[in-house]
Amino acid sequence: MGSKNFMLRNGLGVLIKQRAKKAERIVDLFSGAGHIAWFAAENIERTVFAVDIQNYSKVLAEAILLRTEKNDAEKLTKEWIDQVKFDIQQSSYYRLARELENGKITRKKVEEARKLCATHKKVGLVWRNYGGHYFSPTQALAIDILYKHLPHRNPSRSLCLAALLTAASKCVAAPGHTAQPFQPTKGAKKFLEEAWKRNPIAITEEVLKEISGRHAKIIGKAVVADAMNIASRLKKDDLVVIDPPYSGVQYSRFYHVLETIATGKCGPVSGVGRYPSIKKRPQSPFSNKGQSKEALEKLLHRIALRGSKVIFTFPAGEASNGLSGSLVEKTASQWFNVINNRFSTLGGNNNNRLARQRSKELILSLTPKDNVIE
Repeated sequence: MGSKNFMLRNGLGVLIKQRAKKAERIVDLFSGAGHIAWFAAENIERTVFAVDIQNYSKVLAEAILLRTEKNDAEKLTKEWIDQVKFDIQQSSYYRLARELENGKITRKKVEEARKLCATHKKVGLVWRNYGGHYFSPTQALAIDILYKHLPHRNPSRSLCLAALLTAASKCVAAPGHTAQPFQPTKGAKKFLEEAWKRNPIAITEEVLKEISGRHAKIIGKAVVADAMNIASRLKKDDLVVIDPPYSGVQYSRFYHVLETIATGKCGPVSGVGRYPSIKKRPQSPFSNKGQSKEALEKLLHRIALRGSKVIFTFPAGEASNGLSGSLVEKTASQWFNVINNRFSTLGGNNNNRLARQRSKELILSLTPKDNVIE
């Protein structure tokens, strides 16, 4: 699908505001990067509850949901960023990494960078797992030091960690999502070099200033949980916004780097993608072609039983997880009265997902029918 920010500016945002007037709470059931939770919290006088199976999503949502006033970005910069800048300049590993990265990036330099980070494993979590791969050694070291000096208490911790996660996603040397890093090949080397030149400390500082000025109207909450379990505990006065996975590949495969930074934990990694064990990566039935249809039915049925109203977004065509807009609409109509909206967005399309190709999207407004049977 296209960017959620684009959708929020072109129909989705207006619909959420309209339907929220009769709701007590807005539930973002597949929060992801938190765009919907942020929009609702900043624009609507309702409690926002964000849910996702990944920790990085909780952190991003909490950056806004836990505050009802602006944060002092200048104070946080002095207490956090300035300490990081001092510490990194004192590091002998920083000087080694700077010397190694000086000049044009070559295959040999990349191999030496990976060896440096693998040899000195105690330097930091990102350094030993992703240094020389998704990040240059200096970037990896900076991210580790930024994490080390994070504030201990919320809401400052979530705010700063969200800024760090955002900066890491902007620096990562990978095409779009972080499924696999660029390699020092003839075709990809220039992209690797460009990514390695980005400064995670400077970008974190910029993002921190921007997010600090934003806040919720009412304190909300974000949790790491399975949407199916939360659905069984929803309330009649909830407005539930559902934007489920539509890829046949588990999202945790794309976001494992951000998950590592969000949690400060990571088991052994392997392969070109530096993946942790699959047991350590959360799995959604919506990203399993053999389970997605049953998961859709169970989720919508449970919500209908609770009497909650729903806004459901999904690509109009068939997605790689086996679901389609028409199937979602047909399934929902068993337990809900459905109003169907469509619009075009400049995201990837549903076939080859190339950028800047128009793609039809669905926004379904669902109101539970009376006397839904267990």
